[in-house]
Amino acid sequence: MPASECVECGRGLGPAAGTGRPRRYCSRACRSRAYRRRRDEGRREQRRREQGRTGGARRLGPPPGPAATERHHLVEVAVGLADAAGVRAVTLRTVADRAGVPLTEVRRLLGGRDRLVEAMVQHLMAGPRAGPARPDGGDPAATLRALAQAEWAAYRRHPWLVQVLASSRPPLVPAVLDAARTGVEAFVALGVGPPSALGRYVALSGYVQGMALLLLAEHDEARSATSYPAWWVRELDRLERTGARRRHGWLDAATGGAPPGAFGSDVETWFRDGLDRVLAGLVSLPPAGEP
Repeated sequence: MPASECVECGRGLGPAAGTGRPRRYCSRACRSRAYRRRRDEGRREQRRREQGRTGGARRLGPPPGPAATERHHLVEVAVGLADAAGVRAVTLRTVADRAGVPLTEVRRLLGGRDRLVEAMVQHLMAGPRAGPARPDGGDPAATLRALAQAEWAAYRRHPWLVQVLASSRPPLVPAVLDAARTGVEAFVALGVGPPSALGRYVALSGYVQGMALLLLAEHDEARSATSYPAWWVRELDRLERTGARRRHGWLDAATGGAPPGAFGSDVETWFRDGLDRVLAGLVSLPPAGEP
């Protein structure tokens, strides 16, 4: 049940807005007060950890401070907002409202919106689920496949991400540069010259991003009242009425005469089938004398 009282001062919250996240604070003042309290508690906890360390313990590095922890939390809030409403819905103000943090503090921790989006990309592309960039065995072709599959998996989890990365000027955060370096080095290991290696890596990533645009389109279409199978049923009926279905017999041959199933399973099959063929062409060595 949504809270009926402010979690900071105990006053009534008044009638609910009916949409969005349930209110927790009665005013911006209470929200700011709660944020400062959490920040101060984080600082005290850090001091306790510092004081409680034994002299013989090996220190692997300082624990993240309150600012780093809060910044990480804000980036996660921004990713969740983009997952729910698209990356265009992500602004410093919407993140501040969603996180219950003053806008001035969000600006101090994250800078501008471009910096926020860069942090979101780094968070997703370098996270624990990003996938291995260099599989065991040192096989360059296997490395390229792993790179493509890891990028595809990121787009499947976060369809909006392709809007940010499918660009002639993508955010060159460390995770993006590391992936590009790994891809270029893999092509060079196959015997391709560095300039051509970069072009082949861009072509491989471009294939992944092109397929991911289908994920983004279906993600947006799924918000409508018509499902993917229902859309196919409607379109096949229309083509039947107009005679186009008879003129295009390949449609029934390709679909087995029935509407396709879930879009996700279809696009996964298309991606993996196409990836095999794209990789086969990209890893082939050029004729002697060509770069």
